[in-house]
Amino acid sequence: MSAAHALERGDRALREWSWHEARAAFEEALLADETPEALEGLGTAASWLDDADTAITARERAYRMYRGRDDAEAAARVAVSLADDLVTFRGEHAVASGWLQRARRRLEDRPDSPVLVWADAVEASMAMMYERDLPRALALAEHGVADGRRIGDVDAEMIALSLLGLVLVSSGRLAEGLRVLDEAAAAAVSGEVRDPEVSAGVCCIFVTASARIRDFDRLAQWSRHVMQVSQAWTNRSMFTYPRIEHAAALIWWGHWGEAEQELAEALTDMSARPQLAALAMLRLADLRRRQGRYDEARSLLEELEASPYGIGYGERGETVRAALALDSGDLVTAAEAAERDLRALPADDIVEHVDGLEVLVRARLGLGDREEAQRAADTLRSIADATPTAPIRASASLAAGLVSAARGEHAAARGAFETAIAFYRAGGAPFETARARIELARSVSALGQPQRALEEARKAVAAFEELGARADAVAAAKIVADLESSVRPARPGPLTARESEVLRMVAAGMTNDEIAAALVLSVRTIERHLSNIYAKIGATGRAARAAATSYAHTHAIA
Repeated sequence: MSAAHALERGDRALREWSWHEARAAFEEALLADETPEALEGLGTAASWLDDADTAITARERAYRMYRGRDDAEAAARVAVSLADDLVTFRGEHAVASGWLQRARRRLEDRPDSPVLVWADAVEASMAMMYERDLPRALALAEHGVADGRRIGDVDAEMIALSLLGLVLVSSGRLAEGLRVLDEAAAAAVSGEVRDPEVSAGVCCIFVTASARIRDFDRLAQWSRHVMQVSQAWTNRSMFTYPRIEHAAALIWWGHWGEAEQELAEALTDMSARPQLAALAMLRLADLRRRQGRYDEARSLLEELEASPYGIGYGERGETVRAALALDSGDLVTAAEAAERDLRALPADDIVEHVDGLEVLVRARLGLGDREEAQRAADTLRSIADATPTAPIRASASLAAGLVSAARGEHAAARGAFETAIAFYRAGGAPFETARARIELARSVSALGQPQRALEEARKAVAAFEELGARADAVAAAKIVADLESSVRPARPGPLTARESEVLRMVAAGMTNDEIAAALVLSVRTIERHLSNIYAKIGATGRAARAAATSYAHTHAIA
C-alpha cells in the first residue's frame, strides 16, 4: 500500500474518531515515507490515545519538517498543538509558552490565520489556570474572539468566547459571563461549530465555570452532555474531566456512593493525564473529609502535594487541607492554611476565594478573633452580591449567622441561619443544610426554644447518618443528647444487656452490617434488636436511629 493511500486512510480514521486505526495508518505511511503530514497525524492520534511521548515527539519532528518546507501555517498549527500537549500531559506551561511564541513568530506576516486565535485560546487558559493572571487571560480571550469573528472562523471564535465567559464569571461579572458562555454553548450544540472536539471543549469550559460558581445544576447538565458526546467517539480524556466534575455535583447533592465510584474509576483511567488524576484526587480528599475519614483525606492531600503534575490543583488542595484541619479541631492550622490560600489567589478572581473564606470565618471565631471573622464574612457577602448563586448566598448567610452568634446576637443569627438553610436546600445540599441546622439549633436554644432546637438537631443527625458523615453524626448526636436533657428528665429505658451493647455501637456510628460482624450475629438479628430498642425508647420514623443515638448519650450508654 502506498504512503499516500495510508495517509488518506489515517485522515479518514481521524475524522471518524477511530484513534487506533488512525495511528496504525500513519505509522504505515511513515514506514514508506516520513512526511510532516504523517507525523502530524500520528501526533494527533497518539494524543487522543494518551501516548504523550509519541504525540510530543511526532509533533516536534513534524514542526521541523514543516519549517524545512517553509510551510509557516502548518508549522504554527503543530506548535500550538504541541503546546497544548505539554500542558495537558506534563504540566510544562513554561515550555508550552515558548512553543506558542514560535507559532506566533511563524505567522508574523499572516494576521488572518485562525492558528493565531487558537494560540490566544491556549495562552488565555494557561494565564488563568497556572499564572492566575485574569487581566492577561481576559485580554487574550477578547483578542481571540475579535480575530475569530474578523476572519470568520466560528470554531476558533467559540473556543475563545467560552474562555472569555469563564474569565468574566471568575471575576464576579456573573450575568455577563453566563450570557457569553450561553452563546458559545448554543453554537457548540447546535451544529454551528463544525469540529466535535471543539464542541466538547466549549462545553468543558462551561463545566469549569459552573463548578467555580457552585452552579451544580448547570454543571451536571453540561457534564452529562460532554460525557455523552465523548463516549460516542471513545475519547477517555474528554469523558473523564466532566465525569470528575459531575462527581463534585454528586458530592454536593449527597450521592456520595456514586461520587466515590466515579472518582475511583477516574483515578484508574487517568494515569497518563496526571493533572486530571490530581483533580480527581482533590475531589476524593474532600469527600473523605465530609465522611469523617480524616486520615485517608490527609494521605490523598499529601500525595497530591508530592506530585510534580498537580500544578493548579496542588494549590487548591490548601483549601481542602484547611477545611480538614478545621473539622479535626486544629483551628490554628485551619486559619493559617486558609489565609495562605487566600494570599495566593489574585484579588480579581473572586469566586475562588469562597472556600478559603468559609474556613477562615469558622477558624477565627473558634480562636476568639471576631474582627478577622467579621472581615472574612463581609468579603463573602460582597462575593455573594456579585455572584448570587444559591450556594454562595447560603455560604454568606451562614458566615453572617456565625459571627452574630459569637457576639450573642442570637435573634440575628437565627434569621441568617434560616436563610442559609433555605438556600442550601434550594441548591440540594444535604450536608451543608445539616451543618447549618446544628448552628440554628444552638441559637434557638439560646433564645429559649429548646424544643425547636431539638427538632433541628435531630434532623441534622438523621441527615448526617443517611449521608455517612460519621464524625458529624456523632458530634450532632451529643448536641441532641444535651438538648433532650433540658427538655425532659432522663429516664433509663428497660434495655437488655445485648440491646445496650447494640445501642452503644449505633451511637458510635456503626452500620447494621458492621454491628452484626462485630457481634457475630446476622443482620436480621441486629434489625430485630433495633426494633425492640426503638419501641422501648419511643423512637419512630426516619429519625429513629438519630433518636436512639442521642438516647445513648443522654443515658451514658455510649
